[in-house]
Amino acid sequence: MQDISWLAWLPEQGVAYTASRIGVIFLLVAAVGLLTFKIISPLISTAIRKTRLEWDDLLLKNKFLNRILWCVPIIVVEKSTHSLFDFTDSQHDVFNQFISITLTILIASVILSIIHTIRDIFDRSETLRTLPIDNVRQLAVLTVYIVTVIFIVSITFDKSPLALLTGISAAMALVLLIFKDVILGFVAGVQLSLNRLVRVGDWIVYTPGGADGTVISVGLTVVKVRNFDNTITSVPVYDLVSNSFTNWRGMQETGARRMKRALYIDQNSVRHITQEDFDKLTQHPLLQEYLQQKLEDGATVASSDNLPDKRTLSNLGTFRAYVERYLNAKKEIRSDMLIMCRQLAATENGLPLEVYCFTEVEWKKYEAIQADVIDHLLCAADYFGLRIYQFGQGK
Repeated sequence: MQDISWLAWLPEQGVAYTASRIGVIFLLVAAVGLLTFKIISPLISTAIRKTRLEWDDLLLKNKFLNRILWCVPIIVVEKSTHSLFDFTDSQHDVFNQFISITLTILIASVILSIIHTIRDIFDRSETLRTLPIDNVRQLAVLTVYIVTVIFIVSITFDKSPLALLTGISAAMALVLLIFKDVILGFVAGVQLSLNRLVRVGDWIVYTPGGADGTVISVGLTVVKVRNFDNTITSVPVYDLVSNSFTNWRGMQETGARRMKRALYIDQNSVRHITQEDFDKLTQHPLLQEYLQQKLEDGATVASSDNLPDKRTLSNLGTFRAYVERYLNAKKEIRSDMLIMCRQLAATENGLPLEVYCFTEVEWKKYEAIQADVIDHLLCAADYFGLRIYQFGQGK
């Protein structure tokens, strides 16, 4: 019967002789570790902190230097063990496998440190912070884990990683069937990141999922949204990719939010301007130039109750001109962007007169400015002889 006790792996010189050599190896490793982590590492860390660069400090924070320096004790163990022990072929193979697996794990940890450092660099940059780097980071971390496991298994069984992948591919069909939803979410997360559809800090509205607020986290499978009532909604990434949602990022980037509201005018109040109306309206500073220009262009005012045979000014057209000039003169309205007052198709609720302009982004200020504009126009309509439509007012 084969002897599988740990004594069978020791050299033939004896237990005491082997123990003494193991003790020498431990002393060497301890001395090298003390020199590496108590002297060399602090010196390098101090030198790095004195530089003006920021990324090297982040590497230190993510333990990049310490993980790199672990190579020194591992190399000492490998070299001293081969020098002090006369291994058999089987013992030599097992020891080399152990060293290879250890180095593989160490290399993976170094790569993870670099990935986390890149994430921190993005977080500290104002221009890069909004990019969905967490998706890419999670994908990279997952890839490192999978590759590390594949290499460890291939080293353990002394097989090529490609041969191992070939064997694993036979079970991929079953895995795809079982984890279909997870894989769809994963692919959707990658697509979301590459197309930059959603970033942390974006205001999105996804009605089917009840999300209306600021994105606080973009993962590979889930996007977390802090709603305006401070509740948290988790929306599957696949739902955002496969369905439509509203992202208000463009509004935030331009610093202007659209105001689009309609006043419903009673069509029975629309009429031509009389001379009396004209004299009153020309006294308003916002309308003096407009009315004078209209007269120069050949427009007239109504002189009788008969149907005019020339182009005649109307109270509705003059009111539209007043609205645009009022918005242009109002400092809270962005005069460098589109300002328009237009008629829409008449409805059973009156004639819609739509106000279209841009103002503040901040929600409370936006609502206050919008209310102030509509309040003023509702009151100003009567000055032009116009009535705001009210359901049942004729009853």
